[in-house]
Amino acid sequence: MSDENGSRSADEIREDIDHTRDELADTVEALAARTDVKTRATEKAHQVQDAARTKALQAQDTALTKAHEVQGAARVKAQELKLKAGEVQQTAKVQAVAAKTAVTEQSKVTGEQARAKAGQARVIAAEKAHVAQEAVQQQRRERPWLLPALGGVFAFLTGLFVWLRRRGN
Repeated sequence: MSDENGSRSADEIREDIDHTRDELADTVEALAARTDVKTRATEKAHQVQDAARTKALQAQDTALTKAHEVQGAARVKAQELKLKAGEVQQTAKVQAVAAKTAVTEQSKVTGEQARAKAGQARVIAAEKAHVAQEAVQQQRRERPWLLPALGGVFAFLTGLFVWLRRRGN
């Protein structure tokens, strides 16, 4: 609380200091997360892998659905042809088996293609992560002053912020 001449109590000042420290810690954590290229690249690689897995599962589900649809259609066709003649029935069964085999083979090919694309995505993500890591290391070699300068700027801004808050109250 403020007394009659506008000064604050020690508890209020401590609360302001604690609050400022918390804000500064959050800011530093956010900046650290933005500069952690390796983690961001790894996260991106995981996202690409997850997307590839999802696409592969969707393709597999689609293939299975189509296989079930073809099986159902083949059964209906076989029942209709059973009434007409035994020989035609035999032909329909052979066609249904061929269609099922084709769909199964297609689902295998689609799954293999999805796995290959996921592997390619992992390789590309790893390459990009490596390039990004090299770029960060190059920046550290070329500008060793950058991190201390940023620290100085943060310290200055924090001091300025505290000074302004004290001055305003």
